[in-house]
Amino acid sequence: MLDNLNKFIKTHKAENEGIHRYFKVCIEDINRNNLYTLRRVCMYITLVYILMMSVALFAVPNFRLDWIHLMIIPLLLVYYFINRYIIRTSTVLSTNTVGIICCTFYFWLALIFIVMDNISFPETRALWTPYLVLTFPMLYTDRLTKYVMEELVMIVIFCILSYEHKDFSLFVKDFYAIFAAYVLSLLCAHIVLEVRSREGLAITELKRIGSLDKLTRVLNKDALLNNIRDYYERKKYGNACAMCVIDLDDFKHVNDNLGHNTGDLLLERVGQLLHDSFRSYDIIGRYGGDEFVVLMPDMADVSSLEMRCRTLQMLLVDFSLGNGQPFTVSIGGIIDKSSCDSAEIFRIADDALYMSKLSGKNCCTTWVIEDRGFSGKPVLVVFTKGDKAGTSKLYKEGSQHFDIISARTDKEALSYISQYHKNISIVFLEMDAIDDFEMVLRYIKTREGFANIPVLAVASSEENSKLAKELGADEVLLENSPEALYKKTIHKLIGM
Repeated sequence: MLDNLNKFIKTHKAENEGIHRYFKVCIEDINRNNLYTLRRVCMYITLVYILMMSVALFAVPNFRLDWIHLMIIPLLLVYYFINRYIIRTSTVLSTNTVGIICCTFYFWLALIFIVMDNISFPETRALWTPYLVLTFPMLYTDRLTKYVMEELVMIVIFCILSYEHKDFSLFVKDFYAIFAAYVLSLLCAHIVLEVRSREGLAITELKRIGSLDKLTRVLNKDALLNNIRDYYERKKYGNACAMCVIDLDDFKHVNDNLGHNTGDLLLERVGQLLHDSFRSYDIIGRYGGDEFVVLMPDMADVSSLEMRCRTLQMLLVDFSLGNGQPFTVSIGGIIDKSSCDSAEIFRIADDALYMSKLSGKNCCTTWVIEDRGFSGKPVLVVFTKGDKAGTSKLYKEGSQHFDIISARTDKEALSYISQYHKNISIVFLEMDAIDDFEMVLRYIKTREGFANIPVLAVASSEENSKLAKELGADEVLLENSPEALYKKTIHKLIGM
């Protein structure tokens, strides 16, 4: 006996845990199903109402339409426009909003039924309200505790009107009927929730398994892009997030020299490290081959982003497959504070990865992307370490004709070029830091989509001038060149 009781308690506890997890994991599906059911209920109530009123007018003796019968029409009209608006705009509503919309409809529907049962037909036993109480759990998915409160409010109102408008003997019968319907509805609610939770969690698990890359156990490409797109569709302007594009260094060399089995072990390890290095709610996926993408909601701190990327790199360096060679990854990271869409942010993060690749193996490049207003004039990016003579001449000549963006580091310059490349008419480089200058110029001239941006280099010596030409600068001027030559060269480059 005790064993059976303990077994029943454990089973009931497991069922409740499953229902609780169902509301936590499947809440978006629950919201969609509740809105869909609401539309169907409105449609069927309208059809049944028209049919029943038509039959009653012709088949029921002494039947007359009164104001109570017409109360349902404004409700159905209001919800017709609400449902139409939700469908046409494809609006994604919050759980609270869905709950308010659905519960408000069922509450007013219950009030109409209560009035009909107690005022329109005071000489007969209640019919419509018990039916609604009994079927409510099948129409609307909610937690059991909320069912208790929502239906209890209906019953209290029903009992008050029944007591006021009916004979006491009918009131007792109505009370019994509504109480029996209430108890049965709660039992049905638990059974329905148990079945729905099992089905919902099973479907969710199947979707999860189907969305995973079988080797790395992170999201596959389709699921990754869908999750990122869904996040950006919900993302409010001003909410910062971060995106990382991660690429294994020399992965082809690993496959060619150590074998594809070793390459698979390495990819599997990277998938595990991504789960260990980032948060549980971050969107992590394999974009293809040896490239991975991580989207981090509510991430606005560059230091935190860099720390996570460096942690991933350090953990991978410690991983060994017996060949004695360390494995490394290059990373391009973006803090997105802009209004760009997901495709544009992915492109910029990929540009940051390209900078990491140019910088050497095991590098991490992080940029902060923000909106910047332009006046409509051509955009000129100025990269200089300080206030040089060439820069002064440029500002004197260009401030009236250009929107000028200044950068002090190669990282800053390339982030601007990546974000605003469609608006940039010319890039101005002062060759006072050869390594940084070389990085920016090499990046522009080798990156697809940027090679057509004209570059004006200003050199402090003939030696630097020669180097700039070798690196591919479109035009090279010396610092002491006359202003007229600066002006002529700029106009020439803009016309390219």
